Amino acid sequence: MMRVSAIKQVTAIERGGSGTRRQHAAAEEGAFEGAQAVHAATAKAGGLANGIQAVDRLAAAIQRAAGEIGLDAAEALAADDELADRDQRHGLAIEDGLALAGAQAIAAITAQEGDATQLFVVLEALGLHHAGVVLAHFALDRGQLDGIVAELRADRDLKVAAQRLKHLFAANAETLLHGDLHTGSIMVTPQETKVIDPEFAFYGPMAFDVGMLLANFWMAYFSQSGHEKDGDRESMREYLLDVVIDIWDVFRDEFARLWRSERKGILYQAALFEDRGDSLGAEQALDEVLQSIWVDMRGFAGVEMHRRILGLAHNADFETIGDESLRARCEAPALRFGRHLAVNRGHIHSVEEANGLALLIEKGTRP
Repeated sequence: MMRVSAIKQVTAIERGGSGTRRQHAAAEEGAFEGAQAVHAATAKAGGLANGIQAVDRLAAAIQRAAGEIGLDAAEALAADDELADRDQRHGLAIEDGLALAGAQAIAAITAQEGDATQLFVVLEALGLHHAGVVLAHFALDRGQLDGIVAELRADRDLKVAAQRLKHLFAANAETLLHGDLHTGSIMVTPQETKVIDPEFAFYGPMAFDVGMLLANFWMAYFSQSGHEKDGDRESMREYLLDVVIDIWDVFRDEFARLWRSERKGILYQAALFEDRGDSLGAEQALDEVLQSIWVDMRGFAGVEMHRRILGLAHNADFETIGDESLRARCEAPALRFGRHLAVNRGHIHSVEEANGLALLIEKGTRP
């Protein structure tokens, strides 16, 4: 509401053409400060993920760009706020969020300044990316990834897969989801587990949350070489892959338990199966639903790995690798694995098989 009010306030003054210059300036300044507050709050709340600080220069660049093209700064910042919010909330794509701020003009200005994060935001706003899979890559410290990024940009199968997943994300409102379920959102003690930060909750496909969570463990797995000293990360690698298996097994078993005990809605009614002595029919339906979740989960995990490596909300497991060349050597196989999950999601038959592929890819790229 603050953002909308700020824009309306300035727009009304500009249209009315009345009042003193001082009143005009004061109102504009108030709107600008309000938009800054919204931008700062969004950056803080969204976190831009896992301990990676928001880039304040982005706001400054948009302000300068707005001045260059004659737009109100509050309106430009509001557009940027909308962009960041949509990326965090949906977890897959940034689409057209900077339209009000004149994306073409901002692109020219930020490109001259050479800030990779700024340019990335603008290019996403121009629609050059698909469903969280980066189709252009401008990070100045990621030059080592240019080859694989070029492959992703030209990968027709990947683009089709990403758009299909985006379609599911937008249209398949199956259940209430956390919306940002990564390892930083789960607090664990020996006695209990709590999930925090539900501000991005939404209705979407059942596979989305579990796919995001597994993506974080797979990314942690691929990052281990960047933190390793004399082979001291081998036990951690085994642990991370074991956790992936445990998460899926527990999810599947708990889903099956609830299916058998709490299935009381309009779908797959017991009146059609158990009440007619056809428990096997209910189990057949359960298998089909779980298989659909399993397939979609792999796809969402794959594009989430791409989004977190090449997008705005970076993954701390990779970002804390100080050597940029070493970091890229860890990220590249993770990108290949993510691509395989997304494109071949219907042909991987078990979580153990997925882990075996991760092991094969990661081992082949170790220093």
